[in-house]
Amino acid sequence: MSKTRILVVEDESIVAKDIQNTLIKLGYDVPSTASSAASAYEKLEQIQPQLVFLDIKLKGEEDGIHIAEHIKEKYNIPVIFLTSYVDQETLDRAKVTEPYGYIVKPFNESDLKTTVEMALFKFSRDREVRDSEQRLANALAKVEESIIITDIEGRISYLNERAETLLGYGNSSAIGLDLFQLFSIEQEGGVQIKKDALLNSMRKDEPIVIEDCHLILKRDNTSVALSLTASPVHDEKNQYLGAALVLDEKQSTGVERTEAVSQMAFLDNQVIQNSFFVKKGSMLVKVYLDNIQWIQAMDNYVIIQTNADQFVIHSTMKDIENKLPTHRFLRVHRSYIIPIEKINVLDENTVLIGDKTIPIGKSYKEVFMARLNFL
Repeated sequence: MSKTRILVVEDESIVAKDIQNTLIKLGYDVPSTASSAASAYEKLEQIQPQLVFLDIKLKGEEDGIHIAEHIKEKYNIPVIFLTSYVDQETLDRAKVTEPYGYIVKPFNESDLKTTVEMALFKFSRDREVRDSEQRLANALAKVEESIIITDIEGRISYLNERAETLLGYGNSSAIGLDLFQLFSIEQEGGVQIKKDALLNSMRKDEPIVIEDCHLILKRDNTSVALSLTASPVHDEKNQYLGAALVLDEKQSTGVERTEAVSQMAFLDNQVIQNSFFVKKGSMLVKVYLDNIQWIQAMDNYVIIQTNADQFVIHSTMKDIENKLPTHRFLRVHRSYIIPIEKINVLDENTVLIGDKTIPIGKSYKEVFMARLNFL
């Protein structure tokens, strides 16, 4: 395994050399140090570090915080600040750069080792979260319905591409806006759905399904006929995070839509021998069971991750679980089903499939371990 490469930016040469030697002794690769912003920028390009130690009070026109801002904008690497004393104003500036740790001078070998290990661990976890969020965004972008995710107060935190088109807002301009600033929802007979009623149902873990309603867009008072499904969003500890709204615009007559849904449901949900069909755009794609890496629940959708692709279908984990062969697939969490033969590594609370870490839920752990013992 290659050593983690670290750049030390410190204008006190004795301190810089001490840090460099100590990090090398601890097993890290520290090819050089920098004593100014100019030399730091040069070394960043030359050695391509995986972590940077920065003197927060670096002398010169650009201090450590300026360099940290540059690193955050241009490089995807963690920063640890070196400091002896920091006033509140400097500390407030430093927080904005989101450093992965602080080392207070004078320090010892143990301080360095612990801070580096924690920074690398936290950065790795953060990257997993970012990658997961990006995969979710990519998956939801392919969904034909409009998807709106809100926080616990009903403020928009995500719109997929279809929702952006429907609402006339991009993600950047919509994030943080109250959901009902953009539209109101009317049921048959003109009865409006109130924001508080919607959010209260979500907090009680009560999904809402309204087959026939109208979205009244406040930008131009346009009325859009659609069906609405609103579900609570939880984290992996089952804490309520907000709501997910799925808006399915009516584009065909009731009879046509019923027939289409019936036909697609039949084709989507049949496991025939070693494969099944899923809808992708206007096509039906055969997915082989051997190629499935994991299956993940995402509100009213299920994401099927294969060796080379990702499919999003409108279903529930229970429905998927019932249709998969039980000798090959096992549910290990309220949000995950995995193929047993694809497990690479496991511990008490997680399994590893490829480079994907999947949690094991408490209520599924006993059955999971029993299956492994049986195998």
